[in-house]
Amino acid sequence: MTSQSELAYQQIKEMIFHMELLPGARGPELQIASKLSISRTPIHDALRRLEGEGLLRLERNRGATVIQFSDAEVKEIGTLRLSQDILSMQLAAYYGCASDFERLTALAEDCEAAASHGDVYGRIQKDIDFHLEISRISSNTHLLNQQFALYQQIFLIQISKYTDVEHSLVQINHHKPIIAAIRKGNIAEIRRLCCLHVQNFYQIDPYILSCYCPEM
Repeated sequence: MTSQSELAYQQIKEMIFHMELLPGARGPELQIASKLSISRTPIHDALRRLEGEGLLRLERNRGATVIQFSDAEVKEIGTLRLSQDILSMQLAAYYGCASDFERLTALAEDCEAAASHGDVYGRIQKDIDFHLEISRISSNTHLLNQQFALYQQIFLIQISKYTDVEHSLVQINHHKPIIAAIRKGNIAEIRRLCCLHVQNFYQIDPYILSCYCPEM
């Protein structure tokens, strides 16, 4: 049986990811408790847990505020994402099989469909599902766990930054070439595509990009 704290945790996270609580928005505990019809103690426990995951900030007598990352923080997260994504893709190239690549292709197509229909939540969620599936294929449990934690913060960044469907489509058009590079085990192409995938969105420093792809 799901505890009240766990239920509150899941429901508040859904509110954040479904953009009912936007980055920078403040939600007093009493107001959240009333909305969810759950008492304040489980709500407080859930908010503490979400704070520990880097999704919100708690302030005494002011409730919870959904994290809104600064430009510098976005760049730091993007730099970490680049490193972990490249490692995930390289390992997936080694451990992946045909059925794995078929699942990736289906996720890439789901992401494209959500974006083309203007489904912001669906586009972000399918994009994250795509990248976490690559991490799952990597067969490294610790890497997958770190990617899961990082991509929760990436979800918030994407909510803040994705306002243009056309820009979104340009970025996700990298997905299928990434799958092809992983399938072929083309490490240089994996690194190049991964750098292209994140460089503008996160404003990655040219030096960092050159560490992975010298021609960039």
